[in-house]
Amino acid sequence: MPLGKPVVSEGSQQPPISGNVFIVRPGDTLYSIAWRAGKDYKTLAQINGISAPFTIYPGQRLLLVAAEPQGPVASKNAPVEKTNPSRSVAAPTKPKAQASVPKPKPKTQAKAKTKVVSPAPEKKPARQTVPKKSSPPRRSGALTWVRPIKQNPSVAFGNGSKGWDYQVQGNFRMRSASAGEVVYAGNGIAGYERLVIVKHSGNLLSAYSFNGRILVSEQQQVRTGQSLAELRARNGNRQKVHFELRRNGEPINPKALIKPP
Repeated sequence: MPLGKPVVSEGSQQPPISGNVFIVRPGDTLYSIAWRAGKDYKTLAQINGISAPFTIYPGQRLLLVAAEPQGPVASKNAPVEKTNPSRSVAAPTKPKAQASVPKPKPKTQAKAKTKVVSPAPEKKPARQTVPKKSSPPRRSGALTWVRPIKQNPSVAFGNGSKGWDYQVQGNFRMRSASAGEVVYAGNGIAGYERLVIVKHSGNLLSAYSFNGRILVSEQQQVRTGQSLAELRARNGNRQKVHFELRRNGEPINPKALIKPP
């Protein structure tokens, strides 16, 4: 397929997630669902009782909001009934003697028939991945950071912008802002064909939304400045790229980590 041709159609883009429940679809990961819902992936894992490596399955029902506790809760101001010590209590009566009844002889129990239960079919995860032997990403304090695109962003962080927006023209490669592990590489959202999410530490993620060709795969370790995607000019028009950093699910100003060139 020529690089200048869209990789996927507009219909493959995924809308942001809202509501309290989400049904997992093929290709989803817990990271991509959390990103689209504006949640922290660790919070979603805790709410749904999912442990690392956070495997989910198509058709699985994920809670996006913690369920409220069931059952009535006793009010702290509810009146407490007090016992009246002046009330007389009748003396207990002696129970009548019961006629002795001969105990029946125990019957010989029939041997239980063994029932063969076929094992349940194994569920396939939403995204088939092959575990790779790789070292975990370093702590954020030891990471070095670079701009995903060398030019200055056209829209900075703040005033409704959750990250940096770029208007680019020509052919170029977008790079990883720092070292980490690719935890999602697939369909984009909100007008972007593709989305790549890189996990830099347990609470720090970066995301790259763009129209182009992905050069990395999930579970791949990437270096600071390594190419994540390749973009080509389309009919001479400018292309847009969105870059975002989130800590514990909340967007942060990239300037906090990425210094000016």
